Amino acid sequence: MKLLPLLEALVFNVVLISLLVLISGNYGLRLAYWRHEGFTSNMVRYPFFFITSATNGSTTIPGILSVDWQQVVLLVIAIVDIVYLLSVLRAPNQPSLPAR
Repeated sequence: MKLLPLLEALVFNVVLISLLVLISGNYGLRLAYWRHEGFTSNMVRYPFFFITSATNGSTTIPGILSVDWQQVVLLVIAIVDIVYLLSVLRAPNQPSLPAR
């Protein structure tokens, strides 16, 4: 097994997982903002999209369809890992070098 492809996959996963943490934090900040303003937030998720609306008594702020970056990043992580695993499984077994 070559070390370089493993390192590439690990670095890529670290970067994408860090991005996923930032995205999740952003969603949390949005929710905190709505609560601070006295609104009740409602998020409806669809595959790769979501709609967030807010309600405060009779005042309603309708949401718009937005890309759910959490799902997109998770899909990219899964694709990268699957491609890496397939490349490792399909690689021919190379004999180890004899000791000199």
